[in-house]
Amino acid sequence: MPDASTETQDRGRDLSPSEHEAMRLMQAGALAQAEALFREVLTERPDDHQIINAIGSLAAQQGRLSEAFQLFERSVVIAPDDPNVVGNIAAIKQAMAANAYGFIAQQNWPNALAAYRELIAVDPDNTTAPNALIHCLLETGERPRLSDFAPELCETELGRHIFVACMPKSGSTFLRTALMALTGWQEAYLTFAFLQNEEEVYLPYLRAAARLDTVVQQHCRATVPNIQLMQAFAIRPIVLVRNLFDAVVSYTDFFDGGATVNTFFGGRWDQFDREGRVDLMINYFVPWYLTFFASWTDAMAREQLDCCFVRYEEMIADKQGTLERIALFHELGAAPADCAAALQAVEARKDMTRFNKGKAGRGEALTDRQKNRIRELAGCYPDIDFGPVGL
Repeated sequence: MPDASTETQDRGRDLSPSEHEAMRLMQAGALAQAEALFREVLTERPDDHQIINAIGSLAAQQGRLSEAFQLFERSVVIAPDDPNVVGNIAAIKQAMAANAYGFIAQQNWPNALAAYRELIAVDPDNTTAPNALIHCLLETGERPRLSDFAPELCETELGRHIFVACMPKSGSTFLRTALMALTGWQEAYLTFAFLQNEEEVYLPYLRAAARLDTVVQQHCRATVPNIQLMQAFAIRPIVLVRNLFDAVVSYTDFFDGGATVNTFFGGRWDQFDREGRVDLMINYFVPWYLTFFASWTDAMAREQLDCCFVRYEEMIADKQGTLERIALFHELGAAPADCAAALQAVEARKDMTRFNKGKAGRGEALTDRQKNRIRELAGCYPDIDFGPVGL
C-alpha cells in the first residue's frame, strides 16, 4: 500500500512544516513520531482524507491493521473516488489475511484466533476466514462468539430456532410439522442442498435466517463446525433418534419406493435382492447412524451443547407428551391444550408429514447375521451406550 510520503506529496500544494517534519521522521524510520505529527495536523484539518490515509498507512506499518482499516474507511467516505484510498482498503484486507495465516503457520493459535477475528470484523464476506477461525477455536478450546460468524448481528437481534437434528426415517418431518403448528414459526433450511449432500449447517443461510423464529429439520451430525455455529447462534438442538434395527428396515423401504436418488447407488439398487439391499444399508448407512448418535452424545457429555434427546418410539407412543417436553425445553410457554391443538391440525394433513407406518419393532425382520453386523459396527464406539437406539 502507498506510504505516508506518497500520500502527502499527492496533495498538489505546499506542505506545512509539520507535514515536512512528519515525512522526514517517517523516512528515518521514526514511525510513531511521524504519526503523532500527522495527528496534530489532523486536528486542524479533520476532513483531510490524505492526512487520514497517511495516518492509516503508518498504523499499518506499525502492525495496527484493524485501526488502519478504520482510518482508510473514514478516508474513503470523504474521498470515495481517490484510487489511493480505495486501493488501501483492499490492501489492508490482504495484509490482515496474510498476518492471520502467518500465525497459523507458526501454530500460534491464540494470536491466529485474534487476527482472524479482526479480519472477519472488517471483511465479513471473506470466504476463507471462517474455516480458519473454526480451526483456531478448536485448537484454543475457546467458545465461539456470534461476531465470529456474523459481525453484523448482536445477541439481542437473534430469533428463536428449534433445530431438529435427526436420523433418517425417525419421524422428523412429522415432528417438524407439529412444531411449526405449535409455534407458528416458519420452516427454514440451513443446509445448502439435500439429495446426496451431507446436511451440514450452511453459514450464509444461517446468517440470513438468524433474526427469524424458525423450525429446522436436518440430518446432520455434531461436527465441529456444526457445534461451533450452534454455540455462536444460541441453538439448542432437538436430537431425534430411532431403534437402529427398525430404521434399517424403514430406510430400505424408502429406497425401494424410489428414493435412491438420495444415494450414489442409483440404478445399481435394483441389482440386489431384498437381503442384499438390507446388507447394503447396514454396511454403508449404519456407520452414519452410529456416528450421528455418538457425536450428539459426546457433544452433550462434553457440555458443548444443551440437547434434548427424543426417541421415535416415545414420540409415536405419546405425541402430545413429546411436544410438551420440547415446549418446556425451549421455554415456549405452550399449554397442553396448545400441543393437542397442534397435533390435531397435523393429523388432518397427513400428506404433509410422510409419517408412514409409525410403529416400532419392524427390525425383527432382520436376520440374526444382520443384527450382529450392526452390533459389530457399534463396537467401534465402546464407550457409547447405544441403548436408546436399541443396541
